[in-house]
Amino acid sequence: MMSRFARLLLLIALCAACAFSQVGRASLFGTVTDSTGAAVSNAKVQIINTGTNVATTAVTNEAGYYTAPSLPVGSYQLVVEQTGFKKAVRDGITLQVDQRGQVDIALEVGNLSESITVSGEAPLVDTGSSTVGKVIENKRIQELPINGRNALALTLLAPAVRTTFAGNPNGFADRGIALSGMSINGGPSALNAFVMDGANNNQGYLADVNVSPTVDAVQEFKVQSATMSAEFGFTAGGVVNLVTKSGTNEFHGTLYHFLRNDNFDARNPFPALRAPFRYNQFGGALGGPVKLPKIYDGKNRTFFFYNFEAWYFRRASNPIGSTPIDTWRRGDFSNFLNDRGQVIPVFDPDTLRREGAQVFRTQFPNNVIPTARLDPTTVAFLRYMPAPNRTPVNAFTQQNNYLSTITESREMQQNTAKVDHRFSDRNSIYGRYTFYRHFTNAGNLQSPWPDPLVRARLDDLRNNNFVLNDTHTFSPNLLNEFRVSVARSSFPFQAASFGQNLPRELGLHPSIPSDTLPFMNNFGFANFGAFTVGLRGSTNWQFFDMITWIKGGHTVKIGYDHRLNQANNFQRETPSHSFNFGGGLTNNPAAPAGTGSAFATFLLGQVASATGFVYLGEAQKSYSSSVFIQDDWRVNRKLTVNLGLRWDYQQWPRERNNGTSNFDPTRTIAGTNLRGATVFAGVDYGAAPFEPIYSNFGPRVGLAYDLTGKGSTVFRAGYSIYYPSTFYRDTFGSTSGFANTQTQYIPPGGDTNLPAFRFRDGLPFAPTQPLGARLGAAGFLGQNVTWDQPNERVPMSQQWSASLQQQVKGWLLDATYSANRGTHLIAGGYNLNGVQPQNWQFGQRLTQERVANPYAGQVPGALGGATITLQQSLAAFPYYNAVTVRNPHLGNSIYHALLFTAERRFQSGLVLLFSYTNGKLISDSVVTPINFGPGLEQVGIVGYQDGLAARNLERAIDPTDISQRGVISLVYELPFGKGRKFGANVNRVANVLIGGWQLNNITTMQTGVPLTISGANNFRAGRPNSTGSSAKIDNPTAARWFDTTQFVNPPNFTLGTIGRTLPDVRSPGVFNMDLSAIKDTRLTEALRLQFRAEAFNWLNNVNLGLPNMGFSAGPDGRNQSAAFGTIVSARDARIVQFGLKLIF
Repeated sequence: MMSRFARLLLLIALCAACAFSQVGRASLFGTVTDSTGAAVSNAKVQIINTGTNVATTAVTNEAGYYTAPSLPVGSYQLVVEQTGFKKAVRDGITLQVDQRGQVDIALEVGNLSESITVSGEAPLVDTGSSTVGKVIENKRIQELPINGRNALALTLLAPAVRTTFAGNPNGFADRGIALSGMSINGGPSALNAFVMDGANNNQGYLADVNVSPTVDAVQEFKVQSATMSAEFGFTAGGVVNLVTKSGTNEFHGTLYHFLRNDNFDARNPFPALRAPFRYNQFGGALGGPVKLPKIYDGKNRTFFFYNFEAWYFRRASNPIGSTPIDTWRRGDFSNFLNDRGQVIPVFDPDTLRREGAQVFRTQFPNNVIPTARLDPTTVAFLRYMPAPNRTPVNAFTQQNNYLSTITESREMQQNTAKVDHRFSDRNSIYGRYTFYRHFTNAGNLQSPWPDPLVRARLDDLRNNNFVLNDTHTFSPNLLNEFRVSVARSSFPFQAASFGQNLPRELGLHPSIPSDTLPFMNNFGFANFGAFTVGLRGSTNWQFFDMITWIKGGHTVKIGYDHRLNQANNFQRETPSHSFNFGGGLTNNPAAPAGTGSAFATFLLGQVASATGFVYLGEAQKSYSSSVFIQDDWRVNRKLTVNLGLRWDYQQWPRERNNGTSNFDPTRTIAGTNLRGATVFAGVDYGAAPFEPIYSNFGPRVGLAYDLTGKGSTVFRAGYSIYYPSTFYRDTFGSTSGFANTQTQYIPPGGDTNLPAFRFRDGLPFAPTQPLGARLGAAGFLGQNVTWDQPNERVPMSQQWSASLQQQVKGWLLDATYSANRGTHLIAGGYNLNGVQPQNWQFGQRLTQERVANPYAGQVPGALGGATITLQQSLAAFPYYNAVTVRNPHLGNSIYHALLFTAERRFQSGLVLLFSYTNGKLISDSVVTPINFGPGLEQVGIVGYQDGLAARNLERAIDPTDISQRGVISLVYELPFGKGRKFGANVNRVANVLIGGWQLNNITTMQTGVPLTISGANNFRAGRPNSTGSSAKIDNPTAARWFDTTQFVNPPNFTLGTIGRTLPDVRSPGVFNMDLSAIKDTRLTEALRLQFRAEAFNWLNNVNLGLPNMGFSAGPDGRNQSAAFGTIVSARDARIVQFGLKLIF
C-alpha cells in the first residue's frame, strides 16, 4: 500500500502549476553592437540548448543589452537576428551552475538571410557576479578517482574547503556524515547549506546531508561562499550547489561495477594486519527523450533520467575471548582454577551469617552448585553462548578458549528519477525524486559473542528527497519561479534481539521489558545484551517563490522562502535494563581474596545491582520565513553591481507536546526565599524558552569590474551577512521533568553482602517515570538543572572578499582574499554553580570544610542537610547541584585566507585544476552541532577548559585549522590512437592496443592541525601549564612528536596556562596521491567499454594520525604517561579498486 508520504508527493506532482528557482541554474547576458560599437536595440536573441533543442528568447534593450535568466546548465548555441544585419551564430557556449556568463556579439551589416559564425573563447570568467566559488564539472566527477565514489568528496578540490573529519581527506564516507563535516571559508562544519536541483538538501536534527547523489547522477556542482545572491541563506560558511543530470534528445546511459578486496591493498603500519574486506559497487543510468511508440514522442519536449546504484561491503574480525566450559555451565566448579591450578572456592550466598562484626558464608560442597539452585532464567541464556573451540592460553583458567568470526556488513541502495517537460515556450516543469537507503549491520568487532547476544546496532537509514519546479515566462523581461521540495530522513536503529520477544521466550520476569535482551554485566565473561534502540527522523519542507524582472541594466529578483521543519528522536539505551552480577555474592566475605565466581553468581540469579531505564522521546518542530530582494545591476559594459538584502525569521524549535522545561534564575519559588525555579513549556512560558528574533537582516553588496572590457580580466569584491539554520541539535534535548530516568536497584541498606534481588523474581519495583511539570517550580531543588538563556542570539557570519580573475587562452587564473567572521556561535556549556575565580583562594577548604547550611530542611536530599561544603555555600544557587548553561552562543571566530586557483578546461585531452589555500582560523571554543564519528551524532567540542573564566585563554588557532592546503587534480587523455597526435592513422587492432588510455590523479598536500593538550588534574584546570619553552622539536617521529617535558600540572585551584591549542606544534601533515588508469575500447560508434584501475594513496605514503594529547601528571607534576606525545595510528595505506563501465 502506498504510504501517506508517497501519496502526498504524488498529489503535489499532479497539482503543481508553477516553478523553479534560479538556484542551481545559470544565466547568460551580453551586449549586441554593430561594427562601429553602437548598440543594436530590439535584436532577437535565441539561446538554444544543444542537448534538448529548447530555445530561450531575449530581446536587446536600447543599450543593446540582453539577459536570459534561469537557464539549465549545459551547452548552448547563441543566435542573434536583427533587420539590416547578418544573422550571427555563436557555438560552444557552456554554462555552469550559478554562472552569469557574458557573451557580446558584434553584428555585420547585410541581409538577415545571410549568417556568420562568430568565433571566440568560451566564457570562463564570470563578469556579472561577486561570488567566490569553484565549479566541479562533469568531466572531473566522472573520471577522477574517488574512494567510495561519493561525488561530494570532490568538494575538497575547491580552495577554502577542508574536511574536519579525522579520516582520509578523500576517504570512504559513512552515510555522508564525514562529507558533512567540511568547513567552507572558515565556517563551522555542519553549518553549510547543501542544495540539490535548487532544493534544500540538509536534513533536520543533525545538520547532515540528506542525500549524497551518486557519481553517475551528478551533472556538476559549485562550492560557493562570500557574497552570494540574496536567494541563498542558512549558512555560516558556504553553499554546495549541486545539479543532477537530465535527459536530452539522444539516449545515453551507463552500466558499471566496481570492486575492492583487501588482498589488493597494502598493510597499514598501525596495525600491520589487514582486516578481511569485500566491497562491490554497481549500478546503471539511462537518460533520453520520453517515447511511447505510436502514442507520444517527447523529442524537444519531454526528457527523463534514471539512475540506480548499490554497494555492499563486508569486513570480518576474529576476536578471541572466553566462554564457559561445559562443567561450569552445569554449576560444577570443581575445576574452576586460578592461574596456578588451585581451585577457587565458590560460596553459597544463601548461607550468609553474621557473628558480631564478621560475616561468613559456607562453601558449596565439592564446589558444585546443586542443579535445583540454578536460576532457570539465567541458565536460559547459555543457549546463545558458544562452546570453546580453541586451546586456551591457560589450561587452568580456560582464558581465551574461543575464536569467533564477527562480520560487519553495510548495504546501500540509491534511486534517482528525473523528468523535464516543456509545455510551451513560456512554461516548463521538472521533478526529481531520490531515495537513499543505508543499512548497517555494525557488529561488535571486539566481542566474541554472536547474535543475538551482541550486536552494536542495526542501522537502517532511509532518506527521501523530492523537488518539483516549473518556470513561467510572462515576457522576455518577466518570469515567475516557484518550487516545492521536501527532504525526509527516517533512521531506525536497533539491537539484533529487538522485536523477537526473546525475554518472554527465555522465561524472564514480566517486569523486564520484552523489547530486547537485557544488558548482562560483570558475570565472569564479556558483557552481552542490547545497547541502543530507537528512531530518529526529520522532515523539512521548502516552499519558494521568486519573480525576476529585467529592466534596462537591472536584473531584479524578489522572493519568498518558507520552510517547515520537524524532527523526532526516540532513542533508548539498554531498553530492557542493565543487570550486574560480580563475584562478591559467592566469595568468602571473611577472606574474599581468591574466592568467588561472577559466573556462579550469574547462574544462581543473584543480582548484585541493576539499573532500570525509562526514556521519553522528543518531537521538535519550527518554521522559518525569509524575504529577499536582489538587484544585479549592469551599470555599464565594464561594471556590474550586486545589491541584495535578505530577512530571515526563524522560529526557535519547540517540542510539539510541550515536553520541555527551563531554569529561571530570576524567579523566586513561591512560599520560599529561594531564587531560581524550574519553569515549564505551556505553563510558565510559551512553546520555546527563547525570545523571538526579528532583526536578522543579511545585506549582500558586491561588484564585478571588467578591467579590459573584453571579459577576460575581472576584479570582484563584496561583503555579506548570513544566518545559519537554528533547527539543529544544540537547542534540542531532554530537560528537567522530561529527562530520561535511571532507577538504581541496590541491596537492602546498601549491604553489598546481600543481593539486590533474584533475577527470576524481576525488578522489586517499577522504574521511576519522568514526572513532567507535576512537581512544579520547586520540583528539582537539590538536583542538576539546565538553563537555556532566553535572550540567545542566532549565529551570524560576516564574509568579505576581493579577487582578481584572468582568462588566458584555455586557462582561468584566480587570486582571492577571503574572510569570515563568526559571532554568536555555539560555545561549550558551563556551570553557573562552578567555583568562581575569586573563591579559588580557599583552596582545598572548598571541598573539605563544611559550614552551616542556611537552607537546611528546605531542600530535599544532601543539600538540605545541616551542613554543606564551603564550595556549595559559595555557589550562585547553593540549593542546586549543577546549573548548566547549555550551549550558549558565546563563540566567536575569524578566518583570513589567500586563495589561488589555476584551471584548464577540457582542451587537447587535458583537464587540470590546482587550488591552494593559505589561511588561519582563530576561534574561542566554537562547537559544531554534530560529532562526525560513525554512528555518533551529537554536540561535540574540542579543547574547551572553562565557560567564562579566562576567556582570553580560549581564543586560539582553531583545532581544525589547516594553514596550508594544496590540491592538484587532472584528467589526461593520452595522445595515442586514431585521431590523436600519435598514431592517428594506425589500423583498428593497433588502435585497440594504444588508443583510449587515460590517466587521472588527485594530489593532496596539507599541513596538520594544531594540538590540544588536556588532562591536568588539579581540581580546576583542564589543561596543564607551560614551562615557558616551546614543545616543538626538530625531526619529530611517531615515537616522540613533541617535547612532553614542557608541560607541568598547574598549582591547585588555578587554570592551566597553555592555550586551547599549541601555537607552534601541529599534527603530521598529509601527502596523498590518488591515481586512476582508464582504458576505453570502442565497441561500436555509440558503445564503448571502459576498464578502470584506481589506487588511493598509490605511493603508499605513511600519513601519520594524531599524536596522543593526554597529559597525565605524576607526583612531581610532570607527565608520567608513556603514551603522551606518541602516534599509534595512520591514515589508510594504499587501497586498490577496479571498475568496468559500459557507456552508450
